[in-house]
Amino acid sequence: MEQLKVRKKENIVFNVILYMGLAFLFLYLQYAYRHHLSPFSIVYLRKSAGLFWYVAAPVIVACIMVWRHHRFGLLAYNLSILLVGFKVVEGLFIEFNKIIVIALFFFAVISYFLYQLLAYYLNLASLNANYAPSDLFEPLLTKINCKVKFAEETVEGYLTNWDEEGCFVKLAEAKRLPSEIKIVINFQYREFNQDGEVVAETLDLNGVGIKFKLIRKDLNSFNWSEFSELVHELGFKPERLR
Repeated sequence: MEQLKVRKKENIVFNVILYMGLAFLFLYLQYAYRHHLSPFSIVYLRKSAGLFWYVAAPVIVACIMVWRHHRFGLLAYNLSILLVGFKVVEGLFIEFNKIIVIALFFFAVISYFLYQLLAYYLNLASLNANYAPSDLFEPLLTKINCKVKFAEETVEGYLTNWDEEGCFVKLAEAKRLPSEIKIVINFQYREFNQDGEVVAETLDLNGVGIKFKLIRKDLNSFNWSEFSELVHELGFKPERLR
């Protein structure tokens, strides 16, 4: 897949990174609780560096990968959370504690909930170009042409990926676009207009990911909602057009 630079990150990214930090803190505190140590003890702080360094390293790497929207960011999140959970469960085999079991239950539930949200976010069309620089032929067998307008300029392009919340556009020429743009699509003898925000772009500036604002249907004009319904009824799907 095309490597992207994400210009605007959603709150889920910040929440997941914060949670991974809290997950490591959970491991640190439960060990201190089991061994009746003060978590604020300088001696324990130094000892924990030797005890949990191999857990801290994957957590830090996972945070960086999620922040950069790396394609293996979700996998890194899963592995780091599983490693923290494994170390907590390992301690329970040594000394069973009901409080830690309850805390571990909530830890597992929240981890799974955040996994679902992060997976949904990373799979948005605005963050997935649906083509690679190594493609030898046109990325789509059927092109859906569009125009990206901003200020007094217009850039030609075509859709390579889309969903109900946004789309990804392959531009005819490399150009850095402003944050606020307008996309115009001529399809089936109709013109669809939608205001959007550029949230990602390819490193060569040949493609942009656009996220749309939720707008109700308007009888006087066609917007992305009508276009999304139309292409769905006609059976147009990004994965079938490559």
